[in-house]
Amino acid sequence: MGRLITVEELPQYAGGELKLDSAATGMPEFRLRVFRYAPSEILVPGAENFLIVNYREGATSMNRRVSGPWKQDHVGRGVTTLLTRAEPSNWIWRHDIEVSHFYISPALMMKTASEAFDRDAERVELHDLVRAEDPALAWISDQMVQEVTAGGPGGRLCYDALALQANVHILRKYASVQFKLPCSQGRFRPAHARLIEEYIEQNIFRNITLEELASICNCTSVQFARKFQAHYGTRPHAYVLKRKVERACQHLRKDRLPLKEIALLSGFADQSHLNRVFRRHMNITPAEYRRQQ
Repeated sequence: MGRLITVEELPQYAGGELKLDSAATGMPEFRLRVFRYAPSEILVPGAENFLIVNYREGATSMNRRVSGPWKQDHVGRGVTTLLTRAEPSNWIWRHDIEVSHFYISPALMMKTASEAFDRDAERVELHDLVRAEDPALAWISDQMVQEVTAGGPGGRLCYDALALQANVHILRKYASVQFKLPCSQGRFRPAHARLIEEYIEQNIFRNITLEELASICNCTSVQFARKFQAHYGTRPHAYVLKRKVERACQHLRKDRLPLKEIALLSGFADQSHLNRVFRRHMNITPAEYRRQQ
């Protein structure tokens, strides 16, 4: 693979009239430009960023080749063309058009994919599409153009919010995302920790297996146990038992239920099991704890 061209170098290969640039307004990882193009035949080397073309004015037949045979379709207002990064491309069109370009950095695309899917993304590729009718992207493009043109207070915040919305939309509809295999080292992601804790609380009344918990994070039981120890400083079984004892304490403080019912509600096999575990954690029996409240 040869050297990839930058956003600044693109006009050398796709010369047109630059009408608008978001460089001074929005995030550099998601750049907007508006160009007016005359009929052209161009060869564009592979670029660093993903390219999204939104057609704003004019209509034309578009011939494009990325790899393999040429593709042809009709493009105009409301149509989007997508090009993944690092791929040389040939373009031919016969009529005047005005377009907006989104240049999206691979770092931003990977970051958004990891956050959107709550998994560590390793690689993102866009589908090769000459024509996609997408009112959502057309609307986002128009809103971005308005924000950059107006330059009013809060323009940067509005632009960045629109960029995030566009990024998520593109990932959902037009991207192939390859995720990293789960790592057994380090702590859980915050979202995973929240899901684990919620699952335990919602299922505290029954026996919770290590395999169940591991499936929440898409990892093996061994990997899960290691990460759990690193994150919570204790083994999963010990953590669950502690939560069962805390649930039993809640019932003992506010309910007058028999101990055998509290044992079942808190996830213990029977009252004897509750007594043994409770005494080990609290140094008193459930009945003694209840009398002290």
